[in-house]
Amino acid sequence: MNGEPSLGGVGLTSAAERLYRAILADPLTDVTGSAAHLDELVAHGLLARRDGGGYLPADPRIALAALIRERQSGLDRATHAIGALVDAFTEGQLRADPARLAEVVDGPERVAAAMAGMVAEATEEVAVFDAPPYVDKDVSAAAESSLLSRGVHTRAIYAVAALEVPGYYDTVRAMIAAGEQARVVPTVPLKLVVVDGRRALLPLAVHDGVVRSAILVHPSALAEALAALFESVWATGLPIPGEPIEDDDPLDAEERELLDLLNAGVKDEAIARRLGVSPRTLSRRVTRLLERLGAATRFQAGLQASRRGWL
Repeated sequence: MNGEPSLGGVGLTSAAERLYRAILADPLTDVTGSAAHLDELVAHGLLARRDGGGYLPADPRIALAALIRERQSGLDRATHAIGALVDAFTEGQLRADPARLAEVVDGPERVAAAMAGMVAEATEEVAVFDAPPYVDKDVSAAAESSLLSRGVHTRAIYAVAALEVPGYYDTVRAMIAAGEQARVVPTVPLKLVVVDGRRALLPLAVHDGVVRSAILVHPSALAEALAALFESVWATGLPIPGEPIEDDDPLDAEERELLDLLNAGVKDEAIARRLGVSPRTLSRRVTRLLERLGAATRFQAGLQASRRGWL
């Protein structure tokens, strides 16, 4: 084509393209013997048959733009079909070889790549059991922000120990403000990521805060069971509030945060560090809060606060 751009990307054969270029340059070009290529150009909307015979070339700006949109639409449909095709392929492999139900991923780089690939393919929801140790909290937060920005729902169940990691409570509240749904439980049964209820990743060996190996679970009854495990723990968790709610209750912002942390089961040492006070000062504030709620224990304080709509 003498170095000229090709139209093969919109499904045009090279011979039909040569004929089209010739007709564009000279509408009176002799097209005798080119019936098949003419039919191809007509089918692509690049030529129109004249009522009295002959052919009229379409404006390339309009005809080619329409072809490109049609081709892009087809590519989009094919892209959306990939997930279902991968599931079908995986199910077929599992039937042929049940050992493919899950695979062990060795090495920090391979684990990170497997996690990134699985999360990048999420279309509906990513669900997480979250607990220390952490490799890089900032990377995890950035990945979740990316999910939320493209409309993927995220839910996280945090172990109390996660909220005691210095600075992590702020990260969690920022994620909640961005759209994450979060709950807290005393402990999580394991660290886990479930994508779209069909795939899962479980850290297998963690040393010095680095995940050395993990189990990648493919779509199967096992993946569904892990998704069901997440749902069962979710049902027992307590919601984690985001930013303090401004309302007419008698609690100030500091008292509300203290109540939230107590209700989440965070240890006194971590609460004191979070609030920037000494353990003795924290003890006095807790005692004052219990007195205001008419409660003898922290558990009773949580019940009283719930009844008053403060939680």
